[in-house]
Amino acid sequence: MNSVRSIFSLVTMAATVGSLCLTTPMVLAYEEGIAGVAAVEGVITFVGTPPPPKLFDLKKFGNSKYCSQVDSDGKGHRVVQDVIIRDGRLYDVVVYIRDVMKGKPFQFHGTDVKESGCRWLVQGGPSTFAGVVVRGAEIRILNEDADPDDPKAVTGVLHNPHLYEVAGFASWSLFNLPLPEKGQMVKRQVLPKKDESILKLECDQHNYEQAFFYQVENPYYAIVGREGAYAIDQVPAGKYELMAWHPTLGMQTKTIEVGASGTVTANFEFGASTGRSK
Repeated sequence: MNSVRSIFSLVTMAATVGSLCLTTPMVLAYEEGIAGVAAVEGVITFVGTPPPPKLFDLKKFGNSKYCSQVDSDGKGHRVVQDVIIRDGRLYDVVVYIRDVMKGKPFQFHGTDVKESGCRWLVQGGPSTFAGVVVRGAEIRILNEDADPDDPKAVTGVLHNPHLYEVAGFASWSLFNLPLPEKGQMVKRQVLPKKDESILKLECDQHNYEQAFFYQVENPYYAIVGREGAYAIDQVPAGKYELMAWHPTLGMQTKTIEVGASGTVTANFEFGASTGRSK
């Protein structure tokens, strides 16, 4: 553990120096202008039988007793449910209006992820494992775990955030850094190789921890929570492609036409036969 902490200290020093470059404003194709007054809203539903949860034997991973306090079946397994439905509605979905080139202010301050209870908590909700990133902005990962009952983890449960870029069936590593101490944070600029790729965050110490991120280029997006509904406001008039993306169930798109005012309703329906995200 000492060697890991020493390595982390060196990595942290390098990250601190590198982070000085992150104060440069991002250059995006999107321009801030006069916001629209129309809105787009809808619900996300699921039909059919959802896939069963995945079970992971906690004894095969580090800090099994501590990590069993969250999302456990009481029989030594971490329970991971990729598809969560409440009253027929699906959440953990990103809804996004593509190609809006000018509109309301886009004040994106980076993507925050917390490591809490050996699970990712993305951007403070409403989803714990689905979020968004912006090219050139930061992703920040904070370790909140420590185990007072384990002499090796009193000051921190060792986590290892590993960020991948995924495009179709191909994937490659963007960074892989240790977080051995509670209160320590990894900060990295998000620089994907492809505009349409998905980012996947996994813990190399606890591989059942996964979170996924969609790249956005404008502020016209929403992350769907437990209500299974979304609303995007101040949309300029125009014809757009509206998409709904779930990390496991993939993507659906609709063409919408937004007027100078009023509300456009656009619902999405996913099902058990929907494929994985591409």
